[in-house]
Amino acid sequence: MKKTLIGPILTVIVLVLVGAMFVYFYMSLNRLDNKISAMQETIITDSGQITSIVNFFNANANAQTNQQ
Repeated sequence: MKKTLIGPILTVIVLVLVGAMFVYFYMSLNRLDNKISAMQETIITDSGQITSIVNFFNANANAQTNQQ
């Protein structure tokens, strides 16, 4: 009987496809992680700015209340 190479070739192709899927998922998750990190930085910056505005309004309201 003659040995065929179909089994090992299919095995290699399947392993390469599984590896490619893992690489694709890793890259997708890495891209999403970068987007989430950028969004968190933006939220922190915006939150700090909003807090400073609210503190300004509170300080002015307290100053007006103390004058009366």
